[in-house]
Amino acid sequence: MRTRTFIVALACAVAAATGHAAETLRVGMAVETTALDPHFHSTTPNAQVARHIFDPLVAQDATQALQPGLALSWRMIEPTRWRLALRPGVRFQDGQEFGAEDVVVSLKRAVAVEGSPGGYGSYLRAIVDTVAIDPLTVEIRTSAPHPALPWDLTAIAIVSRRAAGARPDAFNDGTLAIGTGPFRLLAWRRGEGLDLARNDGWWGPAPAWSRVALRPIPKDAARVAALLAGDVDLIEGVPTSSLADLSHRRELRLAQAVTSRVLFLALDSDRDPTPFVTDAEGRPLSPNPLRDARVRRAISLAVDRAAITERIMEGAATPAAQLLPATYVGTSRRLVPDRYDPDAARRLLAEAGYPRGFTVTLHGPNGRYLNDEKVTIAIAGMLQRVGIVARVASLPGNLFKARAAKREFSLFMDGWSTETGDAGLAMRALLATADPRTGWGSNNRAGYSNPAFDAALGRALATTEDAPRAAALAQAIEVAMDDAGMLPLYFQSATWASRAAVAYEARSDEYTLAVSARPAP
Repeated sequence: MRTRTFIVALACAVAAATGHAAETLRVGMAVETTALDPHFHSTTPNAQVARHIFDPLVAQDATQALQPGLALSWRMIEPTRWRLALRPGVRFQDGQEFGAEDVVVSLKRAVAVEGSPGGYGSYLRAIVDTVAIDPLTVEIRTSAPHPALPWDLTAIAIVSRRAAGARPDAFNDGTLAIGTGPFRLLAWRRGEGLDLARNDGWWGPAPAWSRVALRPIPKDAARVAALLAGDVDLIEGVPTSSLADLSHRRELRLAQAVTSRVLFLALDSDRDPTPFVTDAEGRPLSPNPLRDARVRRAISLAVDRAAITERIMEGAATPAAQLLPATYVGTSRRLVPDRYDPDAARRLLAEAGYPRGFTVTLHGPNGRYLNDEKVTIAIAGMLQRVGIVARVASLPGNLFKARAAKREFSLFMDGWSTETGDAGLAMRALLATADPRTGWGSNNRAGYSNPAFDAALGRALATTEDAPRAAALAQAIEVAMDDAGMLPLYFQSATWASRAAVAYEARSDEYTLAVSARPAP
C-alpha cells in the first residue's frame, strides 16, 4: 500500500460546515490505523476510524446493545432467510443515493479483500447469498439457521457499489474512502493522522464537532503530556500509572468502562511435542504436558488474577472466568474466576506426572495492551512458584500477532475484543476447532479442539429463539472452561481522559468515536 497524502474536497467541506459551530476536536490515539479500506484488516484501531466515515447496517450503543443503523429493521422470515428494511433518504458523502445494491456489494466484498492479513470473512461465512429485493429491501440467505446475523452485521462497514472489485489502495489514496457516516475524510498522512469534517447530510444526530483531528501518539507518557499541555482535547488508552494523578486534576475529566476485551493465556493442547516446552535440561517433552487438562488447570490456579488487576492494572481491569463479562447475553452465571491456589496447582502437576514442573517460554505482546509486558512477567513469576520455569519473550504487537497466527508458540498471553458483543462469535473464533470452510476457529491460535464443545456450540448457534439460545451458549462456554481450553485472565477497562470542556461517553467496545464526545455543559 502506498504512503500518500491527499486532500479531499476541502472547499466543499468548509462550505458544508456553515451554520454550525466551527469547533475542532483533537484526539490523541494510542494506535494508528493501518488502512482506510474498512474491509481490509479487522482490528479495533482500524474499525473505530472506519466508524467515522462509514456506517454498518446494524449499529450499537455504548453498551453494545443493537440499534438501527443503515437498516431500520431486520427479521428472520425463515430459519435461513433474513429481510432487512433499509433507511430511506440516505446519501453517500459524494451525493450518491444509498440503496440495496450497496449492501450487496459490501457483504460480498468484505468476505475476502486482496492481501488482507485478517479480514471480516469470519463474520460472513454463514451467508450464501445477498439479494436486493427492491432499492430499500435486502434479503440475506444463510447456509443454516444463523440467529447471530444481526450481531455479525455490526462489524461490516457499508461501502459504495462503486467499490465492487476495488483494491485497498483505492480507499487508502482517498478515491473510495467515501461513506454514509458522520464525518468525511479530508486528509490522511501516515504517521501524522487523519483530518475529518462533519458530514452535515448524515442521517443521525448532528455531531457536535465541525472538524476532527485524529493524531497517533503511541507512547503513553507523550499522550498524557499532550493532553496536559492542551495540544489535544481527548486521549484514549490512559495508562494505569496516570489514573490517580489525572483523577485529581480539575481541568480534566475521566471516563471509564469495563470492556468486552478479555486477556487470556492460550495453551498448545494440540501438538506433541510443542516447540517451547522442555524438561530441565532443555529436551523437548513428550507427551506435551499442555495436552493434559490437569496441567492447564494448574497453570490457571497458579495465576493470581486479583493481584494482577489490583496492583499491575491498578483497578483498570476485572478478573475473568469466560470470554465476556457476565452482563452479556449468552454468558454463564455459574462460572467464576479461578481462585489463586498454588498448593492445589502443585498437586495437580504432580498428579499429571510433573511433580518438578517443566520449562516453557511464555510469549506475549509488548505495547499492544495496557501493561501487557508487565502482566506477562508477573505471570511468569507466579508459575515459577509452582515449579514451572517460564521464560518471558515479549514481542512488538505486530510481530507477536503475525507469529501467533502461524502457531509458533506453546504458551502465550493475548487479547480479544468481541466487537459485536455476541458470545457465540467469541466462542467460534477462539475455541472452536479450526475449519476454513465454516470460518470456525479463525483466531484459535493454540489448536484447541474439543468435540463436546464444538457440538454444544453448534446446537447453540442453530437455536433461533433468544432465551434458549442464550442458555445454550452458556452451556457451551461451560464445557470449554471446565476443560481449561484457554485461561481467561481479566477484562480490560478502557479509560479516556479529556479537557474539562469535553465530555466523553465511555464505550464497552473500546472505540474512540467523535460522536461519543460532546461539549461539556
